[in-house]
Amino acid sequence: MTRRFALQLAALGARALCLAALVTLAGCGSAVRVAYDNGGFALRLVANDYFDLAGEQTELFKARFARLHEWHRREELPRYAAALESAAQRVARGVSADDVAWAFETVRARYRALVGRAIDEALPLLATLGPENLAALDRKLESGNRKYAAEYLSEDAAASEKARAEAIAGRFEDWLGRVSAGQRRLIAAFVHAQPGYLAARFEDRRARQREFVQALRERGDPAQLRERLRGVLLDFESRRTPEYARSAAEWQERLAALIVGVAGVATREQRDHAAARLMRYAADFRELAAEGGAAGTRAALAAGGDR
Repeated sequence: MTRRFALQLAALGARALCLAALVTLAGCGSAVRVAYDNGGFALRLVANDYFDLAGEQTELFKARFARLHEWHRREELPRYAAALESAAQRVARGVSADDVAWAFETVRARYRALVGRAIDEALPLLATLGPENLAALDRKLESGNRKYAAEYLSEDAAASEKARAEAIAGRFEDWLGRVSAGQRRLIAAFVHAQPGYLAARFEDRRARQREFVQALRERGDPAQLRERLRGVLLDFESRRTPEYARSAAEWQERLAALIVGVAGVATREQRDHAAARLMRYAADFRELAAEGGAAGTRAALAAGGDR
């Protein structure tokens, strides 16, 4: 249960909505439906990787996820589709600072809805976690932190910046098609301005992880655990140090400026490419919502259980 949003484009605000759906989407059409309907199996793998679940814990996870999956398909997918359609319209006409602010706020709202519901559904499972589960979580978080540090905090600053700029350019190209040399220069300038922020974000990340693990260790009654987890996962901004809060706000302003800058020099072909892809995702989500219900959820989970 960690927060991961990459808001690289006004259109990517809509992509983050897809990420919030707890599935990895590759392409569109039937690929999206397969990814979403098999999300239970994928998440069981993730849950086992983080917590090393066993026996009744695995069955409890399946049952609670089925409830979350049914709610998400019924309540959230139509909202995602509407947001994607709005994003497509905004991209097609040209992205403004207001559009970027809308995308950020839309992602925050859907994140809060999903994580809030997930906390409630997860409480019975979290109450069963023992020392071995928490030891597995510690190992996984530490492994992720080592990977983060190697990727973003390399001593070779020039190589790290180049790799980061290429990664961000690749995300833009997912939506716009090939980016121009001018757009790449904007991306490189954005990356060059943020090395100090990445180190500060790493420290904040580790502080939130410690809070999360401590909440699970101490637990208390379900109501107490619920409030502690909501604090860690939903009210994290209020828990930042003043220095990091300022740094994070400045980073978001730079990100918004990057999005507006790259979109501002986008060609009509690039805008049409992004808008068309967003509309395809919107159509996929509407189809998924229409195909939903408890029967679809049970079928997906059963299919995953056979693997």
